[in-house]
Amino acid sequence: MINDIGSVAWASVGHAYGPADDVPQWLRGMTSPDSEVRDKAFSSFYSAAHHQGDVYSCTVASLPFLFAMADDSSTPDRSRVVALLVSIGREAAERHGPGVICFDINGEQSTAHEDTAAIMRERGEAFVVYACNADAQLRSGAIPGLGLFLDDAERAVSVLQKQLEAEGGITERLLVVRTMADLALRLPTARKPARAWFDALADGVEVDADIRLAAIVQRARCAPESLDDTTLPTAIELLRQITPAPRHDNSGGEAGSRGPSGVYVHGRARP
Repeated sequence: MINDIGSVAWASVGHAYGPADDVPQWLRGMTSPDSEVRDKAFSSFYSAAHHQGDVYSCTVASLPFLFAMADDSSTPDRSRVVALLVSIGREAAERHGPGVICFDINGEQSTAHEDTAAIMRERGEAFVVYACNADAQLRSGAIPGLGLFLDDAERAVSVLQKQLEAEGGITERLLVVRTMADLALRLPTARKPARAWFDALADGVEVDADIRLAAIVQRARCAPESLDDTTLPTAIELLRQITPAPRHDNSGGEAGSRGPSGVYVHGRARP
């Protein structure tokens, strides 16, 4: 696929700084065996073709090539390609919607966001494959795509539920929980099964405290009617469980410790 880059009339599409005839060299650079060349290629693409997170006509034209790289297990920085695709798709999805009109750098009406959103939904199943890959970095980059681009609510809910069970790292597991809420907010048909799943996680005595707390937070985010008198006390207790006890220094004072969010915590050690 990468050999077909020359078939696109790149000078006729644009990016943040004008005609996009420099995009082919960036796409080729992303597959280079030289890490410095790849770094420069990604940086240049983000700077111009995905400038400040925006989407341009050349960004749309790049999608088939980016997907080809993401699908190829031999791509050196495959996880970065998938993360780039998710970033492009997220921007397009957020800006595309009923009554939203976008314009290009020349002030002309643009369909780049609409076209990108359509392509990402067409390729939604690809993110299932990426999210189930053995590479943790690739999975982390792909998991948000399950909530953003997969239009089959039943399929997406099922994949996310299975992925939570399969993931061993807390970062990936928390990402799965958040993605379920993103899915429920996007697809009304996903809200009921997502709510039931959040309830089961939040009430699960054998579920890690981090995941239980995340389930409560994300349930409140996509189903605010779920808040009741037990929500806050339960959340506080779970916070206590996941916050490390403070260390005591040699002077007899209490040394603070960093909690899971990186905030410096002071206080007495719990019994």
